[in-house]
Amino acid sequence: MKRTITTAIALAIVASLAFAGSALAGSKTIKQTGQIVGDNATFVKLRVKVSGGDPQKVSGFSAKNVVTRCDGKNGRVNKRFSYSALDPITVDSSNQFNAVLTDDSIGLKITLQGKVKRHGKAVAGTIKTNRFDLKNKVCKVPGQDFKTAK
Repeated sequence: MKRTITTAIALAIVASLAFAGSALAGSKTIKQTGQIVGDNATFVKLRVKVSGGDPQKVSGFSAKNVVTRCDGKNGRVNKRFSYSALDPITVDSSNQFNAVLTDDSIGLKITLQGKVKRHGKAVAGTIKTNRFDLKNKVCKVPGQDFKTAK
């Protein structure tokens, strides 16, 4: 009798460990890099959390050297800036995401929207901003498309 109980407990432990391992295998984070379409001086990176083959969140979004148009006393000047999103962005059931990120110190609102493709292995989207004040200049990022891939 003692042997039967011990064997049943051992089988239950092995089964629960196997289930826990398979649950962990279904969730992963895919790191991606890319750029603003048509602008080789830019660099975009992000991570997509995938669970069971479906994208759940976009996190770690960072865009470097994005063209920003600024109007000042000396006319229009194109500058390059870098933007980062600290909070993860939820991906909806149609694999799309949309977020408005703010920096109240300069009145900046960054709009990120896009779609996760190929089960989290690629992302295509748009980055743009409202008008904001930066060093006595009024600046704005016009809508620019970006693409990333694993």
